[in-house]
Amino acid sequence: MKRGNRALVLVAIAFFCYILFSHRTSPTEVELAEDPAGDTTGLPSHVHRPPGQTVDSKINTTLCQYNECLKGRWAPREPQFKTLEDFQEVFAKRGASIWSTCEIGDPPAGVKWTSAEEERLKQKRLVDIMNWVWQPDHGEWLPWDPLDFVVRLLKTPGGIVFMGDSLSQGHEHAFGSYLQEGGIVFQMKETDSAIRSHILEKGHPVTLELQRRAGVPDSRMDHPIFSVVEEHILIHQEDLRYITELNGATKGWEWHLDSLKRADDWEGFFRRLTKSRPGEETSVTRDTIIVLNTGAHWSRGTMYMLPEIDSLEKERETLTNVYTAMAKIMIRKLSQYPRLTVFYRATNAGHPSCHRYNKPSKDAAEAHREAARYLELSDASASNEVDRKVRRRWDWDYLNVLSQVWKTEIEHQEWLRRTMKLRNQSGGVGMRWLYVDVYEMSLQRPDAHAVPGKDCLHWCLPAVYSEWSRHLYHILYLEMEQEY
Repeated sequence: MKRGNRALVLVAIAFFCYILFSHRTSPTEVELAEDPAGDTTGLPSHVHRPPGQTVDSKINTTLCQYNECLKGRWAPREPQFKTLEDFQEVFAKRGASIWSTCEIGDPPAGVKWTSAEEERLKQKRLVDIMNWVWQPDHGEWLPWDPLDFVVRLLKTPGGIVFMGDSLSQGHEHAFGSYLQEGGIVFQMKETDSAIRSHILEKGHPVTLELQRRAGVPDSRMDHPIFSVVEEHILIHQEDLRYITELNGATKGWEWHLDSLKRADDWEGFFRRLTKSRPGEETSVTRDTIIVLNTGAHWSRGTMYMLPEIDSLEKERETLTNVYTAMAKIMIRKLSQYPRLTVFYRATNAGHPSCHRYNKPSKDAAEAHREAARYLELSDASASNEVDRKVRRRWDWDYLNVLSQVWKTEIEHQEWLRRTMKLRNQSGGVGMRWLYVDVYEMSLQRPDAHAVPGKDCLHWCLPAVYSEWSRHLYHILYLEMEQEY
């Protein structure tokens, strides 16, 4: 073969290899549009997997990753708090809430406590509950650093917002006190009875140091570090009527949810918290964060406008349809804010007959075995047949099923966001959504509820909430130190 012809053949082979292999290294339009619903990761195999589903890390490899951190067990605190004063030195010295007791419920039959005995038992219960800390199975959490947490929140236009029902309000309360233990001083601003914000106290030495470390202008200091929006079912009344009537509720059903807190202007509140402000372009560069949840009120007991039929399976199918419609409405509403990152927190477990427990489950396996006894334990707490039915319709054994609705929706939102990012290599596109799966972590704490035998859904403060707050700090660090 002549030298010129040989050169032409080599060029042709090289061009063919380029076409073949360059085509396969980038996803096609069909692949990018592939629906993730059937994939266990929620993403096509060529797209980066969601955080927490990979062992790869661009930072310290000893740190656990996202929901990986929430697989583990409760371990004894080292060193143990021996007295109430030991506990308060760590959790109740500088904060607005001087935690001192946890309720203990009613005394055993035939027993009567003196006031002093009752107070001592309440103090002891708080110390006992706080003598357990969360221990991930793999990796570790960052050491808690409230000052660094606030510095990171200053780099967002609106800090962190807890939105949901009384469980979210309890978390916000414990979260704020935990920050204050670092010597941080806040002032509260109340928008209305259901929306409260906390800004740093101006001129305080710690505030000045935090501003210096964050490198943000004075304008940022007028806006919140953390807020709470008490909106128990998230969506507005007209939206709830629409989705329930689509699923069998009588048209124009009588409104019975006035006892649930509502924040009618939450959309305007988020509009203000997520907008960019002049002079902050180079320093306030991160998104406002919302920690979102609703679940406890989405039961057959609360949503009794839905048809009651002689089939648990069909009633819960209807409930799931309504709940899914609510999640889609919220996703659409929140997606209007480009500078917002959403952490959806799974609804925590409730434990019927929680007065039976005085320490955490040994591990997740033991907790799930106890959860399998839900109906038995629920019925054991009932005083009569009517009470038995009422308790069953709380649907605590269905809370995590509803949380999985959000998990599926969030996987899809993240798949869409990553798909758009691949198409637009100049930068990220769309909101960031994260599913924070605290269910199993909470399932292992039947001993830590608010009032044994009476309130087995809420938590004694600060208890479980303090560990949730540590996890929020951890994932905020991961979000800021590694790009996805």
